Amino acid sequence: MIVVNAVELFPSENLAQAELSNGKKYKILIRDYENLPFDCRSGSRLENITIDVDKISLSETNRYFDGDCVEFLAFLSKKYSIYRSAISKVALSDVPKKQLCQKLYFAVCQNNKTKTEPEVLKALCGLVCDEFEAAGYVDDRRYAADKARYLKEYKKYGNGRIKEHLYHKGVPADIINEILEDELFADEDSDLENMRALLKKKYGESLDRLDKSDRADIQKAINLLIRGGYKYQQAKNAVAELIDADITETGEYDDE
Repeated sequence: MIVVNAVELFPSENLAQAELSNGKKYKILIRDYENLPFDCRSGSRLENITIDVDKISLSETNRYFDGDCVEFLAFLSKKYSIYRSAISKVALSDVPKKQLCQKLYFAVCQNNKTKTEPEVLKALCGLVCDEFEAAGYVDDRRYAADKARYLKEYKKYGNGRIKEHLYHKGVPADIINEILEDELFADEDSDLENMRALLKKKYGESLDRLDKSDRADIQKAINLLIRGGYKYQQAKNAVAELIDADITETGEYDDE
């Protein structure tokens, strides 16, 4: 028979620690402790107890309770360690939810001394990330808006490159599309200024490193802007304006 010897609460750390008669101590989140579907107080038995069915639905975490109270405490203890890891990661930088989940999963797999099943670890990381999203610690829309503005204003990227960057960071497509509908990303004048900045960074303030008589060199300049996230026609027009020439579709051009 396993009995709970003591339970200590540490509100400042969002922590509850349960010490059992088998010598094990489990650190779990206070909210998980408060929503336990079984009695876990000092002196309570964790065998042959009555399960509080109503509490199963109080949190997503309780869906993983299979009737074994000690195993569930171990599950919650693992969740708490992942929670602590997540807190340190979001404190250092703003990250989208999917990326945070991937980082947590990689870290916990590297330190999986108890050989917990990968599917269980994925579930735990997902639970933590869901709770972080609900608490506002991670916000894909906020992250995408801030990052997109930074890439536009400081990196001088076009919408295509911004979209690709956010997608690879794990931001959902619908949020990316919503962010790029903002008037900031539809401003053709700022796009032109950004393309000028990219070309001048590569070829010099007066584009003296660009051979304006070389069709291949002109095409390289256009390709530079395309890689920066701009559409072909945008890139071609920007290069034509800067070298003061009319570039045809075949790549030939006439000086104006």
